[in-house]
Amino acid sequence: MKTSVQRLPILSWWLGIGPLLVLLAGQGRALAVEGRAIASLAAQTVTTHELQEHVTVLAADAMEGRRAGSRGGYAAGNYLANRMHSYGLQPAGDDGTFIQLFQNGYRNILGWIPGADEHLKQELIVIGAHYDHVGYGSRATSLGPIGYVHNGADDNASGVAAILELIHAATQLQWRPRRSVLFAFWDAEEQGLLGSQYWLSRPTLPGHRVVACLNLDMVGRLRHHLEVYGSRTFFGARRLATSANEQSGLELQFPWELKANSDHYPFIARRIPTLMFHTGLHEDYHRPSDDLDKLNFEGLRRVAILAFGVVSQWADSPSRPEFREAVFGEDESTRESLEMPPAEPPGPLRVGISWRRDPADSASLFLTYVERHSPAWQAGLRRGDRIYGVDGLVFESDEQLQEHLRQVPGKSVMLVERRGILRSVEVALPEAGLTAGQGP
Repeated sequence: MKTSVQRLPILSWWLGIGPLLVLLAGQGRALAVEGRAIASLAAQTVTTHELQEHVTVLAADAMEGRRAGSRGGYAAGNYLANRMHSYGLQPAGDDGTFIQLFQNGYRNILGWIPGADEHLKQELIVIGAHYDHVGYGSRATSLGPIGYVHNGADDNASGVAAILELIHAATQLQWRPRRSVLFAFWDAEEQGLLGSQYWLSRPTLPGHRVVACLNLDMVGRLRHHLEVYGSRTFFGARRLATSANEQSGLELQFPWELKANSDHYPFIARRIPTLMFHTGLHEDYHRPSDDLDKLNFEGLRRVAILAFGVVSQWADSPSRPEFREAVFGEDESTRESLEMPPAEPPGPLRVGISWRRDPADSASLFLTYVERHSPAWQAGLRRGDRIYGVDGLVFESDEQLQEHLRQVPGKSVMLVERRGILRSVEVALPEAGLTAGQGP
């Protein structure tokens, strides 16, 4: 008989090792541990100094705003290709180069690390950022004034710099991911996502199947939180991002909206699991004032570290992410329905919580109600928190979880995620026997 309760060390389960240990043995287990170790080592090699060096070059007046097909755009593309070569990345453009040429002289800049696993190396993880901007601006592209260099330090020299640092870290550490990893700098994003769409229609790595994509766009102005778009495009996405966030400790937000406003969208349109990182719009967006001195380089470093964590998990996991067709029918009203508290609070409650399961992540218990002054309330739990494990157990059945919480003596230890940050919460319980609250 198939059991629906899994007992594992709860912290290991959360951090992504637990599922791998269930699925892997022997050498596979070593690969799982190696994937986490490489992400930790990479975090130590990403520096604010090198990030600032890259942005200083890309957002200089001499680049003339990096408009696609322009003199400045070509200079920026050459800088990126030269960096890829100097870091030891393998070319992934046309004819053994780092460049894929397409309409109007536009150029994608592409390099890759071939996968080391005989069975998984034909699967491809893509991490990309557009390197073009709007040049001197126009009525169609600038929020004014026109005729001055729009340096685009945040949009998107920031995302490009982060990926350059990831390439440097990966090659320094001689990372050998199980799946192949493509590092892509897209051109002509500002003209309508042309570079990423062109590569998808004419991929330069024939025979490789893209199984996941991460896009970095405007990640240099970290203030309070990082926005993670696309978390509904595949099952377990929020759990993946939060586990990868261990090294960065960023506050994460997970918007549900999907718009064709950056290079993540062509991948989503092709049913490819995709995330996009973004630190938010600001008053300098598409203006000449988007300059180097306004970037938060420590924040950018933390975003880069998180990006490496996500990509390394995708690259080394024994299974690939599964796309959710339901994402195309979800919007903010769907989210509000999921998060809506019960019409009448259940009771009596031993713990003081009610929950619903998130259809995008069956292991996630979304708290819809926390009774004021209950044991859960006093332990710091609040509506909107997500629980990923209880007392070292992961429950597939609400009924089994309810029974467990009715009977567990003394206290219960819950693994709780709030805004992308994981913490262990100990809930002191009254005598056993009262109900624990219910999901739907």
